[in-house]
Amino acid sequence: MHRTLISVFALGLVACETVPATYDEGVFAAQVAAIDANPSVVAVDKELTALLAREDLTIDQRASALFLRAEKRFDEKYNIPGAVNDYAAFAVLLPDDPRLSVIERRQVFAATEIESAQRRLARLQTLSAWFDDKVLMGDLEAAAVRYKSSGLTPTDHQLYLLKEAELVCDGVGDAENQELDEPVHRFGELPEYAENAVWCETPSVS
Repeated sequence: MHRTLISVFALGLVACETVPATYDEGVFAAQVAAIDANPSVVAVDKELTALLAREDLTIDQRASALFLRAEKRFDEKYNIPGAVNDYAAFAVLLPDDPRLSVIERRQVFAATEIESAQRRLARLQTLSAWFDDKVLMGDLEAAAVRYKSSGLTPTDHQLYLLKEAELVCDGVGDAENQELDEPVHRFGELPEYAENAVWCETPSVS
């Protein structure tokens, strides 16, 4: 009898060890709500990517995070190919979800956006238009490299994206350090939004 109880207890321990823990639903819901409220698509993308890297998400949680990241990417024209991949992954996880009708329509629009951007990128463009299309295609860092090498100043919105991606930083106020920083604006009249903006010391834009 004693050995039987030990065996049952041991089996119980093994069962407990093999049941994977899942992310608390309340914590998940609060985290997703906070991410959704963030106005920065760059920050949202990073935060959802980190969330999706967790191994303890339930199927529904992973699908919800994928859907939200896809929607943000699509709405902001920020890595639309990535949005298409997210929609496809969502459909695999929840093949009977009612949101699939929305996804189907979005995928049609996304395919059109991607095709149009690819055609524009194959032609001569202004640097500003090229930047926007590279962002749409999910290649913000390459866009940053081109702007840095050109010496031209990004638009207000483009500079905002670059700052959110930590590719552009706020320069130090004293003259000694400003000589070491590489300013974003080099030519012509300095726009107010670009004041103290310098390229961050990152390998991707060095």
